[in-house]
Amino acid sequence: MRKILLAMVIVLGSALAACGGDDDGGEGTTGATASETGATGATAEATGGASGATAATGPETDCADLTGEGPVFTIVMEKVAFVPNCFIASATQGISVVNDDPVLHSFTMVDTPIDVDVAAGETFNGEPISGVVAAGTYELICKYHASMVGEVTVVD
Repeated sequence: MRKILLAMVIVLGSALAACGGDDDGGEGTTGATASETGATGATAEATGGASGATAATGPETDCADLTGEGPVFTIVMEKVAFVPNCFIASATQGISVVNDDPVLHSFTMVDTPIDVDVAAGETFNGEPISGVVAAGTYELICKYHASMVGEVTVVD
């Protein structure tokens, strides 16, 4: 079930570039990262849907459509932002989240079990989230940088 984080992140694609900086120069956390623990970022059991999602009635046209990127899509965290910061991804896609910053970031989809830390200079590779996260639109955040936000639309 931990594969949902990767799949959701993949579904979210590379549209998370609106992550503004907050940092005081430090890493901002003392917790283990996904690369250190082997975690996929799932923090709760799937319940068949997420209360914070909106119906996927038609993804916004302003968002990057990553559904055609193949079996895996990539999101980059750079300059304390998600790139892209708004994206559409399929729940059947895997995700690669690249942290090009010198600080720890998280890829966290609000109201879902998707929550993974990605250490500075590291890459997280996640599996599809089909069956773990319901289709819909979700807020994307970095737990460590309040200005680092985005939007992910998951489609079946």
